[in-house]
Amino acid sequence: MQSISLRWLFSILLVVGCSTPLPFRSPPSAQTAKEDPETKISRDFRREAKKTLKLISDPEVDRYVNQMGQRILSSMGPQPYEYRFFVIEDSQLNAFAVPGGTIYIHTGLIERVRKTDELAGVLGHEIVHVKGRHMARLSGMDPLNLLALLGVFLAGAGAQGQMAGVVGQALAATRQLSYTRSLEQEADTLGVKYVAESGYDPRGILNFLKIIEHERTLNPVDIPPYLMTHPVTQERIAHVELALRSTSPGRFRGEALDPIRRIQTILRLQKYEADAVIRENEKLLVGYPANAEPVHFLGLAYHHKGRLAEARANYERAKGLNPNTPGIDRDLGRLYTQLGEFALARQAFERSLNVAPDESLNYLFLGELFEKEAKFSDAISSYLRAQSLAPLWPEPAQRLGMAYGKTNRLGDAYYYLGRSHFLQDEYEKAMADLARAIKVFGPKSARGQAIQDELDAIRSRGK
Repeated sequence: MQSISLRWLFSILLVVGCSTPLPFRSPPSAQTAKEDPETKISRDFRREAKKTLKLISDPEVDRYVNQMGQRILSSMGPQPYEYRFFVIEDSQLNAFAVPGGTIYIHTGLIERVRKTDELAGVLGHEIVHVKGRHMARLSGMDPLNLLALLGVFLAGAGAQGQMAGVVGQALAATRQLSYTRSLEQEADTLGVKYVAESGYDPRGILNFLKIIEHERTLNPVDIPPYLMTHPVTQERIAHVELALRSTSPGRFRGEALDPIRRIQTILRLQKYEADAVIRENEKLLVGYPANAEPVHFLGLAYHHKGRLAEARANYERAKGLNPNTPGIDRDLGRLYTQLGEFALARQAFERSLNVAPDESLNYLFLGELFEKEAKFSDAISSYLRAQSLAPLWPEPAQRLGMAYGKTNRLGDAYYYLGRSHFLQDEYEKAMADLARAIKVFGPKSARGQAIQDELDAIRSRGK
């Protein structure tokens, strides 16, 4: 494949991004003042739940789960909700969906799956629960009704501590609430369909059901929370097998090297298990010295510990053993950037872009390189590209705000900082920054008026 020229690429992006005024585009969900009730439930739940839950903030884990979810959604046609996917640091095998498009996956679940296809099966299943409004359709539940509990803080009742308590009750309710047999079968049947149509192997759904059934068999006392909300029976397994038989074979586009082990390793590093990761992968290399994966994971662990020379040696060795190791060039680019070896970093990112030209992470980390080189116009172009590829991801907007500030374009800086806050459901901060942007651009300018419309839409949601 012919190499992409970064200078050529960004010279084109600069024509749009810097040489002419930026076209105004409202952030997702800010273009209209009205929300349907379930979207409001989802938004307000996110705002309150993040005060209680410990969410994983690693950009690669975030993009992995969100890209998987968006890929499944792409097979389902237009949706009434903007789906958001979050990873909770919690060892329990669990996942749950909130009406309106917010889905949470526990790290305990990610750690137990063996393939990306299995996790895709879980996401597909949860998406169908949201799409089909299954929680609203439930009847005959105990008083711990999630929607009713969410309604308490939607009405604005209580102080912040009480609000957090309501969210805790709501989370407890998800563990006690069981979908009916018909709703589970609907989620299984449509989940198989949508997961297959998006290119994942739908047999992952069946494999995952067997994993949690095995978990229950091994430890019948401590039942995984996922089993409480999504009971597994032999009838359900048979139903999934029947749905799989009706799926066209040969349509799945599995990846040559599954990235799930990399994501699982990153999660372990987040829990300060770098030394254990090093020991385990050194042991693996005794029997398989030419296996690039454990060499790469050693590099990740050393990089996490700040031992950059050892990280470099392992990354470069993994690259030599298998140039197609997932994420290796991006990791090299980031490390070379950190070491100040900018020419090598550019070459690594160029290789990464050749393989994945639509990967937003590549542009985010490339922007970091350009900022280190004080090439702020190039950094802005890179962050704009990352934002266009992942419009619901707050990180590119945050980086844009900072980069525009360094070039003294304060109106753009405030605008993108406001956008980042909006995407993080921090509406008060978003409104403050948008008001500052209007003041810089001028309230009567076309840009100022467009931002004012957005600000008014956000304010209306707080009423």
